[in-house]
Amino acid sequence: MKTTALYKYLFIVLFFCAQLVLSQQGIEALFIKEGVLLKCEDAKIPSDGYIALPHTVKAIAAEAFKGCTRLQRISVSGVVTAIGDRAFAECESLTKVEMLPNSVTAIGVQAFAFCPNLKEINLPNTVTTIGEEAFRGCFALERVEIPEATTLIGNRAFIDCSGLKQVVFLSNELNTLPSQLFYQCKALAQVTLPPSLRHIKSSVFAYCESLPELVLPEKLESIGDDAFEYCRRLISIDIPDSVVFVGASAFNSCSSLMKVKLPYGLRHILNDTFLDCTSLTAVVIPDTVEKINIQAFKNCSSLVRVQMPLALTNIYYAAFYGCKSLQYIDLPDEVKYIGGLAFGECQNIQTVELPKAVTVIASKVFYNCTNLT
Repeated sequence: MKTTALYKYLFIVLFFCAQLVLSQQGIEALFIKEGVLLKCEDAKIPSDGYIALPHTVKAIAAEAFKGCTRLQRISVSGVVTAIGDRAFAECESLTKVEMLPNSVTAIGVQAFAFCPNLKEINLPNTVTTIGEEAFRGCFALERVEIPEATTLIGNRAFIDCSGLKQVVFLSNELNTLPSQLFYQCKALAQVTLPPSLRHIKSSVFAYCESLPELVLPEKLESIGDDAFEYCRRLISIDIPDSVVFVGASAFNSCSSLMKVKLPYGLRHILNDTFLDCTSLTAVVIPDTVEKINIQAFKNCSSLVRVQMPLALTNIYYAAFYGCKSLQYIDLPDEVKYIGGLAFGECQNIQTVELPKAVTVIASKVFYNCTNLT
């Protein structure tokens, strides 16, 4: 009986010793002071590239692991609340980051930037802030869930994540998608936006060439300049009536875009908004629109029908230039200004009746409209 009890005691001791060793794996590479991990010595990282942070670490300082090329995996303990600026930047071999729930609240500027092999990271449900360019150039990253608590994301947080395929927003508090958030995420094909979203800033989805569709939240208010520029696979977009601003070049070169629903209440269609949308076949412009700006629909070569708005007063330079399939234009009574080349190279237009209110017709408005009689 005594022997059995002794073995049991030894087993328990060995078990806890093993747990202690595992919990402190790679600790000899770390310099920790007063709960802050200040630096990791690359040469002392274990040969398997794995580090498990000890529970004494409450924060990871700026550039703590920057350029640690031996680091492959890291487990961040549940007591860590902040990851500093550039903390893991340029960790070329890093593939996986494990963070325990209810831990980290802030991820710093460029915290994981230029980690080209980072494929997997779970963001804790407590993260409120993701810094600018936090995951810039993480080419291998395929899926991201933005946590429920997140209220602020910095500009370009996921720029150049060329392998990113899916993004899910779990947050109910996020108000704004910042500029160039997913710029050049060329594999991005599925995005679930939060219902709380009000503003999509400039170039958020620019050059997301694999994105076929996107459901915009019902309370969205603005879409920034170049927001969906060169989304070549985007087929249709339904912009809710809550939107009062659509920026210049917002859908520039969306060459697969066939259908668009514009919001009632929109006043201006800005420069290049639908430039080179070569698959767009018809558009109803809401009656609230007063101005169609420079090159707004230029080179929409499949555009057959345009319903002009009743409030329209100004059509600017080359607004419908190169709309070769356009056959008929019904200009509203309030139109006063038609800019140069506004309907140039619209070779299928057959008839146009100019409103009596027109006071300015610039040169070459109907340049090379060979069927116009």
